[in-house]
Amino acid sequence: MEIERFVWTEHAEDRLRQRRLDAADVEQTIKERNSEREVNDGRAEWLVGGETPGGVAFEAIYDHPHGDDGGAVRIVSVWRLDS
Repeated sequence: MEIERFVWTEHAEDRLRQRRLDAADVEQTIKERNSEREVNDGRAEWLVGGETPGGVAFEAIYDHPHGDDGGAVRIVSVWRLDS
């Protein structure tokens, strides 16, 4: 299933701001590394890690597909690994 759109939870949007991360970096990482994702044991199906262009490592948890929409990803949370 090709990823065409992203749905951000309010929690995930809050974490982006708090942790000074860019949504585009997270979305690009999910698109590029979706095939390398790991099963997440928590509030979302999948976990993937990435790095911003500035070298900040992060992880994101997400659901894909989102409901019945195979082209949509629901991002649940994101955090930096450097803090």
